[in-house]
Amino acid sequence: MRYICTSCTSPTSSLYKVYSTPGSIQLTTCKGCGNDVDPYIEREWLLVVMDCVLHRPEAFRHALYNREPFATICAQDVQQQSSNVDDCNKFDGLRQLLRYSFIAALIRTYLWHAATTGEENESGQHSTKLLVVLFQSLVGENIMAVATIVSASIIVKKSIKGRNSDSSRAAHKTKTECNDVSSAFFHSRIYLAVTVPSFFHLVTIFAIIWENSTTVCLLGTLFVLSLQRIGVATVVDEQLRREMDTKTVLTQDVSLRLKQSIPLVVGIAVRALCTHIASNFIGNDSLKCIGIPLQQSSFGSFCIS
Repeated sequence: MRYICTSCTSPTSSLYKVYSTPGSIQLTTCKGCGNDVDPYIEREWLLVVMDCVLHRPEAFRHALYNREPFATICAQDVQQQSSNVDDCNKFDGLRQLLRYSFIAALIRTYLWHAATTGEENESGQHSTKLLVVLFQSLVGENIMAVATIVSASIIVKKSIKGRNSDSSRAAHKTKTECNDVSSAFFHSRIYLAVTVPSFFHLVTIFAIIWENSTTVCLLGTLFVLSLQRIGVATVVDEQLRREMDTKTVLTQDVSLRLKQSIPLVVGIAVRALCTHIASNFIGNDSLKCIGIPLQQSSFGSFCIS
């Protein structure tokens, strides 16, 4: 089952039926909740983006699981899992993920450039710093994504181990014989949930053009982090429902809601630490923080961007 229901995350093989009349379709009805599988399929990207800005999990499920171009990255088909592990096209999926990561790094670099435009910098030094910021953003984005993926995988495994009985785990093992494809699909969703919200730094760039201040950078960073949090939480929730084979709304469990936020917190902490160490190593402490500056300590100042 390649797609999911945006309401209850139940797997489905199709989103709509196409009739002979051009442009005439009928949305598939979910067998789990009885609602349309994905009402967003009839909406334009702008409306989907607006609902993502409003932090609606249904919009994130649609974008990450059912909508092009993200849905085709490491897309899985349960009927083919046991026959061919290479259906995921891991290398092709990795290339697409790195492309989105590079776009996010470019946006962050231009944000730094826009925030430091009014400062007096020699052209040569500023160009060198621009390349350093681009490399730092690209590496930092991938470090954060990998750390989030690792911590999310650990949390999912521990949650399944704590809630499933031995007989349920045995049935689950038989149900998912090909773990490579399932893991690649889950990891790619987490990667997208961390990387794609960084595109919303464009809003911060437009705001900086109007008013270049640390408050604008702070609010923009908090906004992107909130989108990343709900994106990661949505993917973890869907994976838990899939692995546990349950329709229970797991996000209503307070402990699970807290656990869903841990992977992103770990990813942010690892990226901030690595960025801080790299900045001290190459001697670029003068780079302006365009995110959330933390209190200066004996180890220097930290910045969450």
